[in-house]
Amino acid sequence: MNKLELSRRLAAIAAQVPQGARLADVGTDHAYLPVCLLLEGTISQAVASDVNEGPLQRGRETARIYGVEEQIAFRCCDGLAGIGPDQADTVAICGMGGELIARILGQAPWTKTALLLLQPMSSQPELRRWLLDHGYLIRQERVVKEGEKYYVILTVTGGVNAIPYTPAELWVGRQNPGEDNPHRKAYLEDQIRRRERALTGMKQGSVNQEALAREETLLAGLRAMEKEWSAWQR
Repeated sequence: MNKLELSRRLAAIAAQVPQGARLADVGTDHAYLPVCLLLEGTISQAVASDVNEGPLQRGRETARIYGVEEQIAFRCCDGLAGIGPDQADTVAICGMGGELIARILGQAPWTKTALLLLQPMSSQPELRRWLLDHGYLIRQERVVKEGEKYYVILTVTGGVNAIPYTPAELWVGRQNPGEDNPHRKAYLEDQIRRRERALTGMKQGSVNQEALAREETLLAGLRAMEKEWSAWQR
């Protein structure tokens, strides 16, 4: 049997799953993440959930092909509705919008005691704000490039953030000197270009001054973060 190769995005998530973890993979699709971790011996069992039976069937087929079908419990449920704290201490939620991830966590408050590996596809500022407002601590953020796209992985636990996030940090995540994040600079530059285009469009349209000021503050903050990151890398 050939080794199961994960995409860069999933591989970056898999690298953070602790040895011996009880994993819940929410929105599992093909179950590549739990199957790979089982084959590597990082985990000995997992729960894989999806709101639809189709993805679960694909996941069961992957598990059957690689001979680990007895080690994964497949659950057709909304988010974590069919999974409890006695079944998982590490939760991966990947490939969903940030607001949906927040809703899933809000319906499972026990996740404050778990390690959360979150990969939002959209609404990142909204997810960060929700996490910080509801007793979660963002411990680390890592940028992964897959093809021409950048993906952000948030490592989260329960806890309280002592220093409020700036608008720019809510947009792209907090950064720290010395962290291993080789795509961070390019990601910041990409976000700056996007906000520059948005600001230009706003100035050409009929946008109120308050909204324009918020966008200018955000852009200035992003530029400052990019300069800070570049200085740390010298």
